[in-house]
Amino acid sequence: MAHRIKTVFLGSPAVAIASLRVLAGHAGIDLTGVVAQPDLPAGRRRRLRACPVKEAAQALGLPVFTPARIGGPEAMAQLRDWEIELAVVCAYGQIFPERVLTLPALGCFNLHFSLLPRWRGASPVQAAILAGDVETGVSLQKMARELDAGDIVAASAPRPIRPEDTAETLGAALAEDAARLLDGAVPLLTGGQPPLAPQDTSRATFCRRIRKSDGAADFLAESAEEIQRKCRAYTPWPACHAFLGGKRLVLLEVRVEALEKLNWEDGKRPPPGVVAGGGLVAAREGVLRLLRVKPEGKKAMAWKDFQHGNPGAVGAALLARPP
Repeated sequence: MAHRIKTVFLGSPAVAIASLRVLAGHAGIDLTGVVAQPDLPAGRRRRLRACPVKEAAQALGLPVFTPARIGGPEAMAQLRDWEIELAVVCAYGQIFPERVLTLPALGCFNLHFSLLPRWRGASPVQAAILAGDVETGVSLQKMARELDAGDIVAASAPRPIRPEDTAETLGAALAEDAARLLDGAVPLLTGGQPPLAPQDTSRATFCRRIRKSDGAADFLAESAEEIQRKCRAYTPWPACHAFLGGKRLVLLEVRVEALEKLNWEDGKRPPPGVVAGGGLVAAREGVLRLLRVKPEGKKAMAWKDFQHGNPGAVGAALLARPP
């Protein structure tokens, strides 16, 4: 039997599970271990919960290690104990120090959810939607010290971004693209001399880690199109939201309306951010119609149902921050 390459997989969220399964079932790979983020408090009772990759790896009967720091002494000792020759990464969530990058003889390779050099960084799926990109994809890169700047081994075919795509639906589709890309690239990685194409750094764009506050919709400063993209990009987290009457209102689904088709109840358009009948809200530029919302402490509902129970919403202002 041919030598099977001792490999470690590093990942955390659900979008990495399909790639984990590719390695676990590949004849040329000896998946000696999985590294995932530590358990975190979740839910109202703040009980510790394992990340999706850890749960999937345990279901596959694989050893799982969850270090606080991937470059720390415990992590380095475990990686050396596994005698890894190859590392494959998908949405792990930590930056790798040089001592980790140089440990596997065949290298560390990362599945990144964009067509590099576009959208280097922590939130490429959300960034593509926010920017109004028409397509995206997955890149398999050899990891380097500079974040997402490594040479490209292979890339998926471009995937169109549909008008209805959210970060959740687009991320799920890219997860399957990543698994197919990895499956085809395993012989290149295990052969020791994969083709490496340098990135064109002059075309690089960057995105950062998302903060909870990024979901705030500012109808005074943003256009209707920008807020609609924000609603899609920040589903499921951190959720696009505004404050109505001092309470947080999540904007689950909105639609940009054609101005020429609108009939305002009093014959004139209200100021930006002021809610009109039917859930119409003018922005800095353009108009949105609120379709589904989630009031603070309540379940999601259609706007018409929310307005029926909150008649004072019409004429009130949607604010980016609580008053």
